[in-house]
Amino acid sequence: MNRSLSVVVFLIAIATLTCEGQRSPALPLSKNSFRQILRTKHAVPPGRVPRLSDIIIRHYSKNSTTPKSYRIRSISRILDDPDFDLRKPTVLYGHGYVELITDKNMVKIVKAYLQRDEQNLLILDWSNMAFGSYIAVVLGLKAIAAEVSKGVHALLLRGLSLEGLHLVGHSLGAHLMAYTARNLAAKGFQVPRLTGLDPAYPGFYPALLSDPMSSSDAGFVDAVHTDGGGFGAPDRTAHADFWPNEGRAKQPGCLSATVPLTTEDFCSHWRSVSFWAESVRGGEFLARRCYDYDAFLRGRCTDEPVVYMGARATHDLRGNFYLRTAASEPFALGERGAA
Repeated sequence: MNRSLSVVVFLIAIATLTCEGQRSPALPLSKNSFRQILRTKHAVPPGRVPRLSDIIIRHYSKNSTTPKSYRIRSISRILDDPDFDLRKPTVLYGHGYVELITDKNMVKIVKAYLQRDEQNLLILDWSNMAFGSYIAVVLGLKAIAAEVSKGVHALLLRGLSLEGLHLVGHSLGAHLMAYTARNLAAKGFQVPRLTGLDPAYPGFYPALLSDPMSSSDAGFVDAVHTDGGGFGAPDRTAHADFWPNEGRAKQPGCLSATVPLTTEDFCSHWRSVSFWAESVRGGEFLARRCYDYDAFLRGRCTDEPVVYMGARATHDLRGNFYLRTAASEPFALGERGAA
């Protein structure tokens, strides 16, 4: 048996193991299992072109069934939109590698913010630059961020509230938002809050391809880790780093055995998005600062106050914070998760 065939047989054997005790042995694959892998084979999504000028900001509001879209270089036009309220804070969300705004994660984020309707919601659709070789995409992040920061800077000059600006990014999008914040700081506009949802690991820790997001990138930087050491950052990268369920794979509810790089294998990495969306809707993810997850589970940090992970995290938080979550929605356990 040649090596390639041996690897396939091994993966199938591992994948058919019983998962989480209650599941029957089955191959954890679906019609979408290889979606992410297949997307890497395309230089650009259908209908898009791989140019900085084709980066799009999409504005979602309750008053429209579809988002209003603006090329990044004409983003100032959004201020003329009657549904864009300068009195509200503004969230700019950046997706990850080979993601589309129609993906389930993006739909979750949009629905959560629209349900609360407390902020202007802008989605950075940089999918035209996020497909193809991972290495090439990483090496292009800073050029993309330079373009995005020019657009945000134009909005700030025309009246967008800096105080209410919140940059949020998942995976590679976390580092992209960090670079955007750095560029804005260089122009005299320090972003008050930057959030990384399981910031991407490969190429950043250590900084072989590019430098990662850090606590110096914004007034307050927080990170939610769910696949640390896998697809997500293995170490602290923010003022406040949250490690639900130790912050590593496999997160509760994710299959314990998966075929590498399939959608099932990304379950833990994507769980950070689900946690964030639920927190935006009001889910109470309570955590405690602690030395490590083992000490947290042993109750050695119960003298520490409980704090919020997610949208309601406060800007004064510093350190590593731990909590437990449920295995399915709703994930938040309230005070039980911090016990």
